[in-house]
Amino acid sequence: MKKVVVGLAAAMLSTLAAQAADMPVKAPMAAAPPCLWCGFYVGLNAGYVRTDNGMSVVSTPTPDATLGVVPGVSEGLAALSTGGLPVGRTDGFIGGAQAGYNWAAGRFLAGIEADIQGLSNNRTTGTLVNSAVVVGSLVTSTQTGSMSTSYLGTVRGRVGLLATPNWLLYVTGGLAYGQVNATNTLAQTGANGFIGAGSVSITDTRAGWTIGGGGEWMIAPKWSVKAEYLHYDLGSVRFTNGATGTPASNFFVGQVFQTNAISASFRGDIVRAGVNYHFGGPVVARY
Repeated sequence: MKKVVVGLAAAMLSTLAAQAADMPVKAPMAAAPPCLWCGFYVGLNAGYVRTDNGMSVVSTPTPDATLGVVPGVSEGLAALSTGGLPVGRTDGFIGGAQAGYNWAAGRFLAGIEADIQGLSNNRTTGTLVNSAVVVGSLVTSTQTGSMSTSYLGTVRGRVGLLATPNWLLYVTGGLAYGQVNATNTLAQTGANGFIGAGSVSITDTRAGWTIGGGGEWMIAPKWSVKAEYLHYDLGSVRFTNGATGTPASNFFVGQVFQTNAISASFRGDIVRAGVNYHFGGPVVARY
């Protein structure tokens, strides 16, 4: 019996070995090529910016009793300096650098990008001139405002679709920030010898929002070019300008006869081109 068992075992082992030799060998796991768009990238950008700033003023008069004048004087003067200043639009150059990171899933791409750039020729100015008779005397009020943005940066999310392996179409939006500057100057003169003036300048760092979209083309391994549009809005800066009488006129010398509450809003549109260098994405295993 022992010899029979040993013989059967040997026969089974021989059969299994033969079957194993005849089985096809599984191909080794293949690696997919690196993701063209995935991973970190850095680049430069340049283009056109149109600023669309605005400045408005609401003036509050000092009570006439406090100034020691007849009723209607400070109210009339304040009314002349209330209104909007047509600071309008200006066209200029914008340029800087960006860096970001992309993730891809099939034809869909998501990422985050940060950039910072300087602006040229973006100072806007406007003048508000009003004349009226104030308690029997003709008064002319001239108010000038100026606004500019020193630099502009964004931190944005990007969501896109790969129309082809080399073409990306995307929308983008997020935080916008920048350093803004504004000046307001008021000069009022009356036919009775009255002279009043005030001036103030501010610099502030503002945060707001931006939204836009664009397209990007992988022109060579690790290199892409893009065209992009962004609208940005940094919100409004609020500050005050107190107007006092000048010694030359002997009216309200050293006294604030009106206080101007000024609101300056900063927004604009950007059209720019850029170039990016991609450090390369991970190699994804393919089974």
